[in-house]
Amino acid sequence: MCTMADPRFPAPDDAAPSPVGPPRHSRGVRLGRVLGVEVRLDRSWFLIAALTVVMYGPVLWRVYPGLGWLNLVVAFGFAVGLAVSVLVHELAHAAAGRRAGWPVDRIVLTLMGGHTSFGTVRTRPLPTALVSLAGPLANVALAVLGQVLLGAAPAGAAGPWWALAQLLVIANWVLGLFNLLPGLPLDGGRVVEAVVWAVTGTEWRGTAVSAWCGRGIAALLVLWLVWTQQWRQPAVLVVSLLVVAFIVAGAGQALRQARLLGRLDAVRAEEIARPAMEFTPTTPLSLVDATVTAATGDDYRGWTPDVVARDTTRGALGVLDPALAARVPLPERSRVALGDVCLWYPAYAVAAPRTPGGELVRQLEAGRLRWLWVADDAAPVTGVVHHEDLVRHALHR
Repeated sequence: MCTMADPRFPAPDDAAPSPVGPPRHSRGVRLGRVLGVEVRLDRSWFLIAALTVVMYGPVLWRVYPGLGWLNLVVAFGFAVGLAVSVLVHELAHAAAGRRAGWPVDRIVLTLMGGHTSFGTVRTRPLPTALVSLAGPLANVALAVLGQVLLGAAPAGAAGPWWALAQLLVIANWVLGLFNLLPGLPLDGGRVVEAVVWAVTGTEWRGTAVSAWCGRGIAALLVLWLVWTQQWRQPAVLVVSLLVVAFIVAGAGQALRQARLLGRLDAVRAEEIARPAMEFTPTTPLSLVDATVTAATGDDYRGWTPDVVARDTTRGALGVLDPALAARVPLPERSRVALGDVCLWYPAYAVAAPRTPGGELVRQLEAGRLRWLWVADDAAPVTGVVHHEDLVRHALHR
């Protein structure tokens, strides 16, 4: 099935660096770029292509025995046509995402269809719903167009390629309508998530509700297999179990993500920030050492304050890098300026004191930042939020 990767967080195969850990590299074959979007074919696609040939090849052979081995070519053509239909689905997601201002990383065609990988964005319910609907509606439009063209064809046009066209029309109906089902990780689940988010004003609640809806859909699919006794057909059983496993895994991941966001949104920037002491960038490192030592005497309890600096001439915010500072020998610390041992980020690396933790994570990942200053507008900095502190809070609270 086709899905839209969650735009709030990098997709699992996203090669972009993340503060959480080392970058992951995309697998599979690079097919090129379509409408400016990189398209990759995951190695798992070849498994579903082989399964398609095994399922439909013998059926076509019984209907068109005179074609012989050419029936397998037609069956493989269905697998390729299905991949093209998935690509149209994902391109619709990508186009709608760009219209909403989302950065599009790549499209990956996989065992269970495909997904569009977006860069981390700060989104709202309405654009999330519209981008999610774009993919399934593109498949429905393809199905309607195919139905019209088949209906206008001459009566004597029946044959193996005619059967292939009919299969592709049916496949697009299935891709479109199935992905509109209201549960994650399907596209319809993103719509449910957006609606609950808009009603409750809480993003993670929408994700949780939609994830449970996805689990319900998986349970109904299993009941359908048993009730209709479709499990007796090996090919149908294999495909159905793959779909059920895909939905269960995706819904479980979404539910874990909702719990994570719920824990993060319960904390505010000012509650998790480390204390900070601000100096000018030209302050000698020896003076910084003496000031911090005096402020954190024997009776001091808590975090050692982060040393920060503000460079107003180039609109940058800095935090002292302990590793860089440690390399400066003691005799030279009076000649080395604080700004020379800081890590610098643009002035947008700042958050208001009451910013929720989930928004802090999105801000950090969207800007590829390791930390955020905590301050109200142009007021003095009150603390520094580090990415690792947010992760620790979310995972070990």
